[in-house]
Amino acid sequence: MTTENSRSEFEGPVKSPFTPKQVEDLRSWLTHYPYPMMGLLEAMRRVQEWRRCVTREDEAFLAQLFQTTPTHIHEVATFYPHFTAEPAGRHRVGLCRGVSCRLKGSEEMARYLEQKLGVKDGGTTPDGKVGFETMECLGACDCAPALQVDDELQGEATRKAVDGLVSRLIRD
Repeated sequence: MTTENSRSEFEGPVKSPFTPKQVEDLRSWLTHYPYPMMGLLEAMRRVQEWRRCVTREDEAFLAQLFQTTPTHIHEVATFYPHFTAEPAGRHRVGLCRGVSCRLKGSEEMARYLEQKLGVKDGGTTPDGKVGFETMECLGACDCAPALQVDDELQGEATRKAVDGLVSRLIRD
């Protein structure tokens, strides 16, 4: 995966921003699949889980670990909405803004969620418990407007569903 040109991105060994146990966990993804690079997404998911974001420092360490470039890791981190560069809420609420969901009221539900949580789209509550963001198609048009929490589909976003969800997440 690395070429002579991409090697110039490295300035020597990168110091690990993780605990020894976390490094061991990340290394395990190198042998989990037939090809080491196949474990990258799962390793990045772990980093997001531990730190609530994937920073440039994390990207540099993962690049070294997976023997690729920091640019490649950054491309992956910015392609998938699961990964954030800034700390996300401990719980991440996602509301679909795809065409079907928009036609079924996702814009109104987004405003309602912003009001209930006291944050704008892309924001996190001051206590760090809940982050809210609208997302491209969640692939759940049958329950439009689709709502998810921590990558788990919750179903249709109604005022009643949002009220119950927000109460539960704030208490958690």
